[in-house]
Amino acid sequence: MNEYLVPLTSACTLVTLNYIAMKVRSKMLFDSYEQFLAPLLTGLACIIMMLEPLPEALGLIDLRSLPVFMAGLRYGLPVALLSTVMPIGFSFLSHESQSWFIISQDLLAPALISSLFHNKEYRSGFLDISIRHGLQICAYVFLLRLVIYGFLEGKLTWLYTIDQLFMLAIMSATFIIIIIMVNDENKSWRLQRHMELQANQDSLTKLPNLRSFMPIADNELSKRRISIMMIDLDNFKQYNDQFGHLEGDQLLREVSTVLRYHIHEQDYIARYGGEEFILLSTETDPMTLSLYGKRLCSVVTESFPHKRHYDQSPITVSIGISTAVAPQVNLTQIIYEADQALYASKHSGKNCSTLYEDMPVASHKKNA
Repeated sequence: MNEYLVPLTSACTLVTLNYIAMKVRSKMLFDSYEQFLAPLLTGLACIIMMLEPLPEALGLIDLRSLPVFMAGLRYGLPVALLSTVMPIGFSFLSHESQSWFIISQDLLAPALISSLFHNKEYRSGFLDISIRHGLQICAYVFLLRLVIYGFLEGKLTWLYTIDQLFMLAIMSATFIIIIIMVNDENKSWRLQRHMELQANQDSLTKLPNLRSFMPIADNELSKRRISIMMIDLDNFKQYNDQFGHLEGDQLLREVSTVLRYHIHEQDYIARYGGEEFILLSTETDPMTLSLYGKRLCSVVTESFPHKRHYDQSPITVSIGISTAVAPQVNLTQIIYEADQALYASKHSGKNCSTLYEDMPVASHKKNA
């Protein structure tokens, strides 16, 4: 009877290894290297399982297949096959009898079967791994073993079938526990990500907020010259007074969507506060920036043909633009200059953009 406790010990070992791997992953933050580390850790887990052989009566050599199950299910066929490289090498180095047969049955076949249930969202952690898929993988591997045994022996024995059913129960229970552990870890990660997103996102427009904008802009400015655009929705107070705050909030959402869609792909826009937006642009050529600002003014005006102020004037924005004279200058100063240029746009009739460097020198001194 003690021989039936051996697979239980192996299963507990595998669950412990999976727990350690998850904690290492969360602490070391190696997402960018996961393509290489996942096969490495999976291969090591397989080898540890190979060092804990099961009684021959159970018809299984060890539980080396289980780590491969998770690799195929979560990461797909390429990672699952890479995960088999180390245990295959270990199998030959240890002079395992019937190496190719065992490799095909306990490593390569599980890699192929589990990868059939792979979903790319499993890898990202945004979708919980299906327990049903885990049970199906175990069932298919169980049936594969019965078919192979029946083909080689010419018939199936009740003793072998019962032993395989026992191992199916052990493997299924272990795999389900591992899946639940991974899903719980993913839920914690998603909750943390959601909280971080809430802290860095404007709740009304769903744009990044100023808190998240500043470090990104500072980082860009440390490497290159950048430009800052201050964008303000014209006559927003009057619009609020006429149509109410709910309509005003809806207008802000719609304007933010228009701006986000029409800015350059490499640029970054955030809500500055109130009816103001702030844009980080990698463009520094004055002529190009001027055209860029005019285009944004035009697309906002053209996007709201049916929305009008009390005096039937269209929805417009005014823009102020400032460019850093060199990398690593003070970001606050650039924002201040863009704000002064925005003030000039407002006094020029609104619905236009102004470059800080095009403002009169007297205005610079006056606003300094």
